[in-house]
Amino acid sequence: MRRQRSINSVGRATLDAAHVRARVNRFLLSEVGSQFCAGDAELDVLRENWSVPILLVTPGFVAGQVGEAKINLNTGEMEDHTDTEQIYLSADKLRKRHHAAIKAAFLRAREG
Repeated sequence: MRRQRSINSVGRATLDAAHVRARVNRFLLSEVGSQFCAGDAELDVLRENWSVPILLVTPGFVAGQVGEAKINLNTGEMEDHTDTEQIYLSADKLRKRHHAAIKAAFLRAREG
């Protein structure tokens, strides 16, 4: 099997999906914005990296994927990610497509 959700130890590094997602979330908060978060990380053993979807989220609603980040399995460093401008463009499209659901989720979050 080529992909799996988590791994205990491969090579020199010990990384699991939670650490990888945290790494991507730190990047998103510092470089992209708070409306984005890391999705479920998938390990690609052959390429020795984790692939992590970048999601557009609002309170109570995940609108969808707007990009992807790659984390090196051995170093834990980000190898690549979708260009920030492309993330914003994809997010705008999803906001328009899911406008009613986003608004409803936001209103539910305010009431709770």
